[in-house]
Amino acid sequence: MTEKKCPHCGAFLPEEAAFCPRCANVLNRRTLKKPPRHVPARLLRLLGFLCLAAALAAVLWSSLSPKTYEGTGEVTYADSDSSYQLISNVSTDRYYPMAEIPQIAGDQESYRFPLRLYINYRDTGADASGMFLQKVSSCELAIEQPETSRRPVTASQPVPADEFPGVAMVSYIDYSRDSVSPIELVWNLRMANGDTVRIRSTLTVTPTQTYYYDSENADLSDSQALQALIDQLARETRPEDVVKIQLPAVTYTEPLILSGRSFNLTGSRSGGQRTCFTAGIQMRAQKGNQNWISIFDGIDFIGGGSGVGLSTADRVRTENCRFSGWKTAILAYGDTWVNTVGCTFEDNETGLHYNAGGGFGSDTRFTGNTFRGNTTAVLLEKVSADLLMDFSDCLFERNGTDIDNRCDQPVSISQAVFQ
Repeated sequence: MTEKKCPHCGAFLPEEAAFCPRCANVLNRRTLKKPPRHVPARLLRLLGFLCLAAALAAVLWSSLSPKTYEGTGEVTYADSDSSYQLISNVSTDRYYPMAEIPQIAGDQESYRFPLRLYINYRDTGADASGMFLQKVSSCELAIEQPETSRRPVTASQPVPADEFPGVAMVSYIDYSRDSVSPIELVWNLRMANGDTVRIRSTLTVTPTQTYYYDSENADLSDSQALQALIDQLARETRPEDVVKIQLPAVTYTEPLILSGRSFNLTGSRSGGQRTCFTAGIQMRAQKGNQNWISIFDGIDFIGGGSGVGLSTADRVRTENCRFSGWKTAILAYGDTWVNTVGCTFEDNETGLHYNAGGGFGSDTRFTGNTFRGNTTAVLLEKVSADLLMDFSDCLFERNGTDIDNRCDQPVSISQAVFQ
């Protein structure tokens, strides 16, 4: 059994001792506890109020302070009124954001395209341009590009896009084959409430090769020779290359079939005769490619009362051409967009027949054409995009039906002449 000793003097202690009989020191020290401190309820309420006020101030500051909204191709912006979808592209599709914008550049001095800004209500998809632009204090289009570019890309000041229905703002982008990629096109919108909206798209410029052919460097004497050249070029050139063929003033009596790429065909005049096709041209769709367009200029298409002068499932523009004596002068079918400017449609059963889908469009001009003596001048059965087709300065004369608009396509005929 262990004996108990005093921790102060070392004397032996009885088992029950509470103090040392020798030195009188207390063996079991007591800790004096302080009574609890009272905090006034008024002070507690004040502290709680201050904490709540600080939290509300933080929330209010966060909600009212300017914000930056950034995106690639599109941005969603929301305020107390609504939620908006802002889209940047070069398309007529207002719901198609383009993070990448590929463009080609041949040997022209410069090229230009319109960069479009669409503004939709997020919940309905309807055009919200009018409401949203009232909240914008400034709109700019910035360009970020390599300093080594020999021909820097430039952009015009964004303006309301009156010539493009449904587009909120447009900026015209100028570039050349010497513009070094990649190039960042950045919409900068400063809102009246201090917010900033930035939408980026990357422009990539691909230089192309242009091929020129005429009677001096190619056999273009008849249909077979021309078809052989067309087939060779379809095999040996890239889709992004430009092919220009100056046709002689001869008559091609067999159908010409174009496929695999776009072609620019220009007619000639000699001794009162122009380049003429009496069996028509068939333009087949390019697989997976809607970027390139064929241009036919100054060519006569003269039929014998049947057949199709130009049937196309690919993008084509005709300029200064004449179509006469066909069951259908121009037939647009499949997924394509076709437009015609300054052409004559005469004595055909149908002049221009649109039966095309695809959901895209390009040049909306159908201006300066003459439709004379056709059973139906223009037949709009199905059109690929809900764009306003402009028939300004067109002459409709002695047709059975001028415009048969079966699909209720938007058309502008206020500046056309009907006789």
